[in-house]
Amino acid sequence: MNRSLFAFLLFGTTLVSSLGRFSTPSIQISLAQTLAQTPPLSYLTQSAPVDFSTLRSQLRSQNWQAADAETRRILQTWVHPNGDVFSSPLASNIPPEILQTLDRLWIEASNGRFGFSVQRRIWEEAQSQHPNNTDTAAKAFGDRVGWTRPTPNPENFVSPDWLTEPELNYSKEAPAGHLPWAGIDWERIDAMLNAQSCGSCMIDAIYLQGERFNRYLPVLFNWLTTALESPLPRAGSWQQASLAYSIDLRTLYANSNPNNSCPVNELAEAISPDSTILAISSYSYERSCGGNPNQNRNNSTLAIWNAQRGNRIVTLLRGQATESFSFTGQAQEPPTEANRIVGDVANAIAFTPDSRLIAAGLSNGTVRLWTTDKGEAVRTFTGHQYAVRAIAISKDGQLLVSASADQTIKLWNLKTGQLLRTIRLNPSDGIAHTVLISPDGQRLATATHRNTLQLWNTQTGQIIRTFTQAATQAADRPPELPIAFSPDGQILATADRDRSVKLWNAATGARMKTLSSHTEDIQHLAFSPDGTLLASTDAKKAHLWNLQTYQSVQSLDLVQSAGHPVMPNNLAEVSFSPDGKVLATSTLLLPLIQSEPIPQQGITLWEVATGHPLKQIHEVAQFQFSPNGQFFMANGQSVQIWQPYRSLIRNAMQSSFLMGRSN
Repeated sequence: MNRSLFAFLLFGTTLVSSLGRFSTPSIQISLAQTLAQTPPLSYLTQSAPVDFSTLRSQLRSQNWQAADAETRRILQTWVHPNGDVFSSPLASNIPPEILQTLDRLWIEASNGRFGFSVQRRIWEEAQSQHPNNTDTAAKAFGDRVGWTRPTPNPENFVSPDWLTEPELNYSKEAPAGHLPWAGIDWERIDAMLNAQSCGSCMIDAIYLQGERFNRYLPVLFNWLTTALESPLPRAGSWQQASLAYSIDLRTLYANSNPNNSCPVNELAEAISPDSTILAISSYSYERSCGGNPNQNRNNSTLAIWNAQRGNRIVTLLRGQATESFSFTGQAQEPPTEANRIVGDVANAIAFTPDSRLIAAGLSNGTVRLWTTDKGEAVRTFTGHQYAVRAIAISKDGQLLVSASADQTIKLWNLKTGQLLRTIRLNPSDGIAHTVLISPDGQRLATATHRNTLQLWNTQTGQIIRTFTQAATQAADRPPELPIAFSPDGQILATADRDRSVKLWNAATGARMKTLSSHTEDIQHLAFSPDGTLLASTDAKKAHLWNLQTYQSVQSLDLVQSAGHPVMPNNLAEVSFSPDGKVLATSTLLLPLIQSEPIPQQGITLWEVATGHPLKQIHEVAQFQFSPNGQFFMANGQSVQIWQPYRSLIRNAMQSSFLMGRSN
């Protein structure tokens, strides 16, 4: 823009008042802010498919003006996701499938005269003539496609160089590439010019009708070069998993923590067996920001959420969270656990097999049971002296097992609340952090924080075998060893201190096989759904074991490193998708935008058959697949729900075109 004209418009009050001013609360961005360019990290995703039937009908009848407006409407979801046209237009957010479909519809309707691929070719020619100046290239492109005036119109203060929407040529006699147009609807501009009391609206209108083209076009056509040629994955593939929605747990603590001074920490998460409900236990407390411990109220919650829409169904528990040493009520942890979070806190969550009830192991030593539809309390299981750390429910819904910091494990009749039996661990064994019930309900596997791994008979409470003994000194806190039952319940896998995986007969406790390849402490184990593979992880590697040959068939690197000496600890969690085709692992990933190449905790989804990575999700930690395989829950600053690739197209055209571009 001419500098003298800019100054005249800025200070010329007579001209501004004659043209009118615009007053809208949503427009609060200065010209300098609107010109700031922040490149997106990745294109935004949209859960609902886009209906192209209206556009297809308009193009078939060659109603070019209506089709042009409909195309802009479709693209605004990604270009200006918040509806703010003054923010940097995010062209590279537009999914390739959307651009490919729009391009094909325009090309077919205009016999190759209009469309994004036509525009891209013209842009590449303009850019090759002006390789060092994108503003000049944008102007040259506008001249070629007929978006600019042959000579500037000095009397048109709003748009002296670029045509406005009403001035476009909506016919097949227009220059090649004339449509679809990349500007802003004139209705929006006209409203700004005729509104009252808006001192910056003239400048804003000039930006939208001129400078915005210089910012938008290079990003758009650079992205088109990639997007129009991108192969689309098959439906249901995790290769281009998309973020369906996020749950910001900070909203649960807006009243108790209005300044967001305390972080939100998740304690436990669970997905119902029918994949319709999410349960999340969390607290907002940290010693440095907690203030007076006696004033910590309403900073702990257990809530359930609708898994499809992400809306909260009901909050089951709300209360206090603080550290055990400062808790003023009856002790909830033994003296050795003074730093544990206690209060009204849910340490463990489990659903009944029919998804109608949810159980939580609480720090007050009880297990509580609620309905999932209304959040009504059903019963409370009492009997533990200290906090309940872990719970499990049998597949037939008859048995509930709870493990407490009092070093007891209790077996309950879930239907009646009757205590069936109590298993007492030796004082040196440690506190159980994991309890697993075998699929047939006959066996119970337990693991303690001092690595006593044991197998029990659920009918008698008698021990079948101790696989590893506790550390030699009570003060030792070794890395916790994992355990896992095979899907048919015949094999129990355990990790050992010698960094091997041992397979045991789950009925008798007899050792079957030892698997050795890890050079670091093993942190997690997972069987494939069909029981043919076992995944084991340490901080740096994941191994996939064939349980017919007992050989490692895949070795996956879990650390992206650029040689930086700082290496955070990898959680090394692992899980198979319900169909067994995808493996999820905790991975240390290099940040997308980095000042230093320090890996951060993230997740990688791998193709099991080939060991090829399908998707990386940054800045998340714990995770799990939904039982139906339709989504994936990852937890970071928020709870993220990811879904496998599914078409964003509805009613666009015959599917043969899209199938032809799919992998």
